[in-house]
Amino acid sequence: MILRSTAFLSLGPRLTKNIFVKSLTNSVALSLAALTLGGCSLLSDRPSPRHTSQPQVRDVPFEARGDGGVRQRILVLPFINEKVGSQRDVLQAARAILVQDLLRTGHFVVVEPGDFPEDVKKYLTPEGGYKLEDMAKTAANMGLAAILEGKLLSVRARKTGEPIGIVRKIRANVTAKVQVRVVAAMNGRQVLNEERSATVESESTRVLKRSHTDRHLTEDPSLTRNSVIQAFRQITVDVVRSVEKLSWEGRVAMIQGERVYINAGRLSGIQIGDILKVTEEGTEIFDPETGRFIGVAPGRMKGTVEIVSYFGKDGAIGIVHSGSGFIENDRVEIY
Repeated sequence: MILRSTAFLSLGPRLTKNIFVKSLTNSVALSLAALTLGGCSLLSDRPSPRHTSQPQVRDVPFEARGDGGVRQRILVLPFINEKVGSQRDVLQAARAILVQDLLRTGHFVVVEPGDFPEDVKKYLTPEGGYKLEDMAKTAANMGLAAILEGKLLSVRARKTGEPIGIVRKIRANVTAKVQVRVVAAMNGRQVLNEERSATVESESTRVLKRSHTDRHLTEDPSLTRNSVIQAFRQITVDVVRSVEKLSWEGRVAMIQGERVYINAGRLSGIQIGDILKVTEEGTEIFDPETGRFIGVAPGRMKGTVEIVSYFGKDGAIGIVHSGSGFIENDRVEIY
């Protein structure tokens, strides 16, 4: 309520104040009533929530894979050396950097050895190396595409300078030779076996230590670290090319009512709305004369699953889109 200024001038100060307060109180009361009625009208027009039996879809970005496509899962084993226990810290650092390089490409999900159902050390051979072919079937059941083994073959060092004194900086040219093997999980076939060498000039500080021979320099991690890392990094591109040629596949982990749980999810590049083809376990084919393993023949197609949500670190939930008879360990691939 608004009063003209002339009305206030014709009244006494006290009466004027009372009229203004009463008018203001009435205006506030009318405004609150209008808001209450308006709110009731809005609530009454709001549609009631619908109940659905469909699985709940979590609010996640639609673009899970971007432009890189579905990512291959690869198990990178602890790097090893023919001299057991030697250069352990250097090999751990080299593996960590190779893993970073693979992840940076956007084409891989790297699986840690601790996620393998068995202790990977039981697959080490006395000659040095892993029995990758024996690990392949278990890896395939996990939905992995490949297994990678890194091995340090040799390290050679030659001193280029050693000043005299209590504190000395040792300079040396260090050459490291490494090997990387990659085996496809689907059939145990070796898809990469490469060796690389790298020579790096390194420096190490010695305090109150006697002069070492070139042979002793190879055991100094501060000298050998860079050459070992560089040698392994040279094979990164070959690893990417070899694994990209393998077909992507996942597995049915569990079935619960109308929900089908897949062992690959957002990290692997599976998107909400993707249609996955479900097939039964394939048949292993061997050459009848030589007994050589040829490959796995595709299994019978059972139907399709539509992805509606995610779960866990890298899992997806789907509902049956077509077909029936799905069971655990059935093979899935992008339709």
